[in-house]
Amino acid sequence: MNTRSDFKKGNILLKVLLPIGFIVLAVCFVSLLMFLKSEPEKKELVKVLPRVEVVALASQSLSLSVESQGTVQARTVTDLTAEVSGVIESVEAKLFAGSFFKKGDVLLTIDNVEYVAALANAKSIRAAAQLAYSQEESLAQQAVLDFKELGRGEPSDLVLRKPQLEKAKADLESAEAAIALAQRNLSKTTVRAPYDGRVQAKLVDVGQTVNARMTQLARIFNVDVAEVRLPISAKESGYINLPESYSDGKTESEPSIVELNSEIGGKVWTWLATLDRVEGVIDVSTRQRYIVARVDNPYGQSSAPEHPPLKVGQFVTATITGKSLGEGFIIPRSALKPNDVVWLIDNEDRLQITPVSVAKAGVDEVYVTAGLKNGDRLCLTQIGIAVDGMEVEVESAPDRSREGAAE
Repeated sequence: MNTRSDFKKGNILLKVLLPIGFIVLAVCFVSLLMFLKSEPEKKELVKVLPRVEVVALASQSLSLSVESQGTVQARTVTDLTAEVSGVIESVEAKLFAGSFFKKGDVLLTIDNVEYVAALANAKSIRAAAQLAYSQEESLAQQAVLDFKELGRGEPSDLVLRKPQLEKAKADLESAEAAIALAQRNLSKTTVRAPYDGRVQAKLVDVGQTVNARMTQLARIFNVDVAEVRLPISAKESGYINLPESYSDGKTESEPSIVELNSEIGGKVWTWLATLDRVEGVIDVSTRQRYIVARVDNPYGQSSAPEHPPLKVGQFVTATITGKSLGEGFIIPRSALKPNDVVWLIDNEDRLQITPVSVAKAGVDEVYVTAGLKNGDRLCLTQIGIAVDGMEVEVESAPDRSREGAAE
């Protein structure tokens, strides 16, 4: 019995002392760790500033320009038609498509036998009318003499043969007009070029019968002047000097220079044109207006033999020289913030939100005429939250300023 009682006492003692032992060991272990730990290294607080890229600004002479595009057109295009009827006898090589011709050159001929005969007949009728007029003139003179010798009172016009004389005179004038018409018709059997030009399409050939003022012979166009219609927006029209015309014949402003560019054979070629006129209406669907650039002698040989001519139907891009703005700055489009402000970095590397005056905002560049000065450091980096006066860390960017006048 004592043994069982001792066992129970020992078991109870074990249950009590074991937790106490664990607690003592844990305290000793923690004390040992605290004793062995090293003091943490003390570091100074470092500011974390946004890093920004800046560029120093330099002013330059600014002039506005407008970009557009269009297709080269001939100023004068003619559907050449026959003025007399007949069978085509010959077609000259100058009437083939693509050929050049000079004013007065023969392009084709029409059988003229009928018109030679018509002229001869008209001359015969004129001769008869001339004879009748001369005879009636003599009879009228004789009637005046006869009345003076035999007549009494006032003679009538019929007695003096005045109506007969007028009829003979009218017949003679009609015969003269018939000869002029016959001569004209005969001359029109030879079709001549109305101006210096080029053939776009030949529509007839030898042996074909043509009808007067109905059959189209060819389509031709003048080569002295070419034109390009260029659409611009209402806003862009304020960038350039438009040659506005008025009903009293007055025209405002001097013509602007237009540079036309087109790629041919992998190379971009340039032609110079002048701003000729502004079309009098605005397109109601696009709200754009059209200006017309004029190119003189587009098919002429330039000073450079390899330079190609400017051809009708060719697509070109145009740069129209605009108004001069004086001194200003060109900055990247991304540097302009909403409400026309930019971020400048002052000498203390603090951000300054600065309003500017914008003359033109393009896709890549912005023309600024006020609000900036030479040497200002423009921030090019986008910052999530920009606060006026905030401190930044600056790293310089390559100089992106452009020298010379803006194109």
